[in-house]
Amino acid sequence: RPAAVMSPLEALHGEMAAIQKTDVALAISSTGESEELMKVAPWLRKKGVPLIALTPSARSSLARAADVLLLTAMPEDSADSVASYSPCLTALAIGDLLGLCLLHGQDMEHARPPEAGPREALYTVADLIATRPSNPTAPEDMIIKDALLELTAKGLGAISIVDASGRLSGIITDGDIRRLLQRSQGSLTRLFLTNVEAVMTRNPRRVTTDDTAFHALQIMENHAITVLPVIDNQGRPAGMVHLHDLVQMGLPQKEPRPAGKRSGAASGAKKKPQPRGEKPARGRGAKS
Repeated sequence: RPAAVMSPLEALHGEMAAIQKTDVALAISSTGESEELMKVAPWLRKKGVPLIALTPSARSSLARAADVLLLTAMPEDSADSVASYSPCLTALAIGDLLGLCLLHGQDMEHARPPEAGPREALYTVADLIATRPSNPTAPEDMIIKDALLELTAKGLGAISIVDASGRLSGIITDGDIRRLLQRSQGSLTRLFLTNVEAVMTRNPRRVTTDDTAFHALQIMENHAITVLPVIDNQGRPAGMVHLHDLVQMGLPQKEPRPAGKRSGAASGAKKKPQPRGEKPARGRGAKS
């Protein structure tokens, strides 16, 4: 993951959701007593994010809260306007050294998802679903009528189907319901009383909470789908990611395919080779 700069105020107003437990936080303070930083420090510790502090005072609150302390220069005369820049300059020098250590022997371009920029690689699926409490699920023995009510109430366009152990086994989308209604030859009552297991899409495409938002977008674009179930490390549904969520983040999308052109894989048809030396026959109605 590339480095990201975040002010304490931005962190307190929701940007902390982008920080993962695999990250390392680097806090810089000329006094070590910043009120905003000290509000962020307990949250980092709770999430298990190591904290490196760059501050001139080993007795400061930030120094005591840090896992690693890197002391910067203490100005000899606080009234000297030139000397007051020494903590800032030493912090910059130490930061550059840390960056060089991370870059040594590491190719940063291969550490990112393909075609993903810093913004795309920063956010994970867990960040997307953190602000959405809705997670529509239904057991395999639930009837379609009840599943449809749950799907409509949550408004995500799909519902995850779980087996007896609570793991994801299938999915039903609002498009699936519409197609069932169109194909229904008998009573709607009989259809609505059918178990969802009989009509669900089994083993649907999915993402985990640790996947990047860019990876989720790639799956949606490659398979022409608009919603993906999210699972935890136990295979249980943790939420839903909708294409609208990713578009609102400003993630880059593929250019639309020109109208009237379809690939052979998409259409299932291959162009038959013309034998050498023969001209195509022109029958009645053929265009010249």
